[in-house]
Amino acid sequence: MIRFHTLGPAGSCHEHALKRYLAFQGVEEADIALCDDLVAAAARAVEEGNSYVLQCSAHLNVHQVTERFLGRLHVVDTFILPTQEMALVKRRDVARPQTLGVPEPALGYVNEADWREITFETTKPVVEQGLLAGRYEAGVAYTRSARDHPEALEIMRVIGEVVTTWIVYGPKPRYRGKLMGNPYPELHAG
Repeated sequence: MIRFHTLGPAGSCHEHALKRYLAFQGVEEADIALCDDLVAAAARAVEEGNSYVLQCSAHLNVHQVTERFLGRLHVVDTFILPTQEMALVKRRDVARPQTLGVPEPALGYVNEADWREITFETTKPVVEQGLLAGRYEAGVAYTRSARDHPEALEIMRVIGEVVTTWIVYGPKPRYRGKLMGNPYPELHAG
């Protein structure tokens, strides 16, 4: 069975994108290993020798995966897919939130100056857990976080889905010296 490493926990954008990618590729069964560190996951994939890694191109450590494992883990595919719908979510028991939990790659969706304290988390499901546990007063999470916990959380501002690119790394190089891509007819329109 094919193994894919990607950023978890369950419910993350990475897991969502990987499941969509596998369905698109017609892969009906896969061993999905969710991790909290993509560089460490890439090391495991290299050690295993036949595993793959999925990483969002907006993730902070893209350069580390491509550089540290040069010649051992190869970019084999890319695709375009939106994230899950995101929002700035706050705890209902806080009128004016001052502390924020956020995955660092999502920091650009808020104004840092608006927050007295910022806590960086690995993914939006971890931010949701932190909000529910009271570790901070607001966070960049999924809109579903507020829908799933209406007694505790509410949406301050919807960010929405963000169309982004995803990188698939694999054990064998696919690039053979010619550009790989999809035709984009709009470049020739008008």
